[in-house]
Amino acid sequence: MANQSAIKHHLLFHLSLNTVVVGLVTGASYYHLPLSGIKDTLTYFIHLIILQSSVAGILYFLSFKLWIFRLVFSPLFFLFSAFAFWAYTQDISVTPHLIQAAFESKPDIAIDVISGPFMAYLGISITVIYLLNRWRKAIGDSPQPLLFGLLALVCLSLYPLTETYRPGSLQNRLPYNVVYSIREYQKRPSLTLNQVMPDLEYHKDSLVMILVLGESVRADHLGINGYHRNTTPSLNTIPDIISFKELYTEHTYTAASLPQILTDQGQVIKDTTYTSVYSILNRANFQTHWLGNQTLERGYAPVVATNDSVILIDAFKNVFSFNKRKDEDLLPPLKAILPNSARNVISLHMIGSHWWYEDRYQDKHRRFTPVIDSKYIPSLSPDQLINSYDNTIVYMDEFLSQIIDALTQLKIPSVLVYISDHGEQLGEGGKWLHAQAGEAAKNPAYLMWFSKKYQKRYPKKVEALTSQIHDTSTTDRVFYDLLNLLGIE
Repeated sequence: MANQSAIKHHLLFHLSLNTVVVGLVTGASYYHLPLSGIKDTLTYFIHLIILQSSVAGILYFLSFKLWIFRLVFSPLFFLFSAFAFWAYTQDISVTPHLIQAAFESKPDIAIDVISGPFMAYLGISITVIYLLNRWRKAIGDSPQPLLFGLLALVCLSLYPLTETYRPGSLQNRLPYNVVYSIREYQKRPSLTLNQVMPDLEYHKDSLVMILVLGESVRADHLGINGYHRNTTPSLNTIPDIISFKELYTEHTYTAASLPQILTDQGQVIKDTTYTSVYSILNRANFQTHWLGNQTLERGYAPVVATNDSVILIDAFKNVFSFNKRKDEDLLPPLKAILPNSARNVISLHMIGSHWWYEDRYQDKHRRFTPVIDSKYIPSLSPDQLINSYDNTIVYMDEFLSQIIDALTQLKIPSVLVYISDHGEQLGEGGKWLHAQAGEAAKNPAYLMWFSKKYQKRYPKKVEALTSQIHDTSTTDRVFYDLLNLLGIE
């Protein structure tokens, strides 16, 4: 009788354990499924049962001993529930791209996605972990370890069997997609830069380029590109600007997109050595300067380090980005460099249109209302999110126009190149922000402006680039466009 009672207690514990895991982790992968009718609902209910049954096998072995449950299950459950919150609230796709963004983003960026509901969800997760640990201690070890172990192995076998029959059907859902994505992220080769520069042919004329690296700006939300809102009132009035509306990238997060833009890496990442554009520019006797309003991430910090000088305007002060400095604070150091320019390339790395949008512009740029008033995205209307996002574009428009004004004062040829690292999801497919699957984040804005002196000196370059504005291309071209604009072969 005592043995039967112990078995009942263990069965009740494991049933409750799996119910909690479904509610706080695995169920998130099914929450946003568009189901139509009883047949669809029944099909995916069976799918959830198969998925959770395979997870139940793992949970049994993680709870076999109390110390394993405490040291292994507890942190894993906390990690998976953190991802599940975003799957529930934003229908995120957990991919190696998302893992890189999560692991490599600096605190001042990561803090922007922390909200009251997110902390509450994690609080629930911690409470559940505490209660489950107490319960696991109270029931003692399994009364029938061989029998339960065999049942657990049968449950575990559902994963390879299902994946063999339908590859990816379980792997792409929580919690497996987190494990798979971390494994794939770890396989990524680290960025190695070529230290040996080839022989170059280049013009030795005085020339200034301002390279503005934007953040999360999608091409189709620029008024200058035909967007139904006039988000670029200043740029619309400035002549000699061209825009490449059909530019695309596969990299929807900064840590991957910037290395690809600023080296000869290309869209397809291979295990090889890449060349920093700044190393080439230095070899061609250009002075290179990096002025940044984002803390450096591991993915592109080695490229930034190849500049002659690096200034981060907000490197130490702000961990909480509600107090993040505006991009306009990049202008004073820029204007300090410009008067002494002869052969200079100055890169400005903006915080741009990165979430939290309301911290990215001044009150005078709030042309579209109502705006966001909560960091918890599901509580916001699509209009609020898009209005705030578009206001960041209005701010960027003024920022770029001020740079162009400064360049027109120079006595030497100058060119401005603006390229956003990627676009932004604005509700397409129920997804928001970036660093996840979604085509809307793959069309970054790409603009150029040429001074009259530049056009006079290099008319064929301007004419060739202008003829390409309707071409479909990828951000692979940016590396080579920069060298071409600066007269480097």
